[in-house]
Amino acid sequence: MKLSLLFLCLSLLVSCAEGFHPQPLMSKVLIMPASDFGPAAMSAPLLGTGSQSDPVVIHYALPQSYLAAKYPAHRYAAVVPALKHLNHSIKTMPHDAANAQLYARLVATRSRLMDFYNTRRLAFNSVPPFVGRGFMARQALMPAIGTTR
Repeated sequence: MKLSLLFLCLSLLVSCAEGFHPQPLMSKVLIMPASDFGPAAMSAPLLGTGSQSDPVVIHYALPQSYLAAKYPAHRYAAVVPALKHLNHSIKTMPHDAANAQLYARLVATRSRLMDFYNTRRLAFNSVPPFVGRGFMARQALMPAIGTTR
């Protein structure tokens, strides 16, 4: 009886997970237009000089060789430097009517990047501390980035 119940539970679990293909959080990227980071002069410290039509791949410290092979003809930026660059750009730009659209676009881009960053951070921090790295506090490994929304 117990064996048949166990077999029934296992077959139910296998049938429910048929279309499920988990992806590691590290390999996920966010592809955005370069114009979301402002005009070329503003985004040059982060993205380098080049065409504003090139898409930007935002990633979590993936190797350059992997990015170049998987996303050719793109620009690359890690999520934390991109957030710091956007915070600096938003803080230093003049807040007047002429820059209102650019300011709104930069704030929207920062919000998208914060959601992207927090997806991994919350998943990483939600694992019990006794799994994987010993009794180390996960919050110390990947701290929150303090920004205002």
